[in-house]
Amino acid sequence: MDVKIISGVIFFAVIVLAIGLLIPAGEHSPDQTFPWQVEHTADGGTRVFGLILGESTVQDAEQVFNAAAEISLFEPPDNQHPQVIEAYFDKVTLGGLSAKVVIVMDIAPQHLMAIYQRGARISTLGDGSRKVTLHMDDIQQVRSAPIGGLTYLPRIRLDAALLEKRFGKPAQIVIEKDSNTTHWLYPDKGLDVSLDEHGNGVLQYVPPAKFAQLMAPLDLL
Repeated sequence: MDVKIISGVIFFAVIVLAIGLLIPAGEHSPDQTFPWQVEHTADGGTRVFGLILGESTVQDAEQVFNAAAEISLFEPPDNQHPQVIEAYFDKVTLGGLSAKVVIVMDIAPQHLMAIYQRGARISTLGDGSRKVTLHMDDIQQVRSAPIGGLTYLPRIRLDAALLEKRFGKPAQIVIEKDSNTTHWLYPDKGLDVSLDEHGNGVLQYVPPAKFAQLMAPLDLL
């Protein structure tokens, strides 16, 4: 394929993504879901990307994202933080926006330990944490467990002006001294938007009632 054609295709894709972020939300078709569309449910929960945190499952997410999740259990190296089971989606495209998505399952600690002990394979990662490949029987059960939190990692750069345009003014802005990462905090949405100095963003969603737990590891509250 001609280099000029390739460059043109890439340029057009970038323009499409930019337009998707900048045009008013009301002009999108109603079946599209975007990271700034955070809704409250009647019982105080949070709905994002059509998924209700604390209620929807990995199976629901796979249908919404039209992709299969990679499910693994992670054990931190210091044993001071609890084990977690994550469902990882390498590429999700919604409303023309491409991103990676990580879902943390809401599973009781005693069940996590049992799943860990039945693990099919354990590998040690570079930071010393352990990644456990789950037994097939446990994978089926995990896919039916409720979603505890969702992390959205967009493939495009973000900035302060864009964040305020889409999410509104945050309740608080905190800058991590060590990494110079800026956190835009929206407790009412159960949302933490972190942005590094290069414009790489990470959006973390939890039920509003668990927002303090989300911030606790960062010691921001």
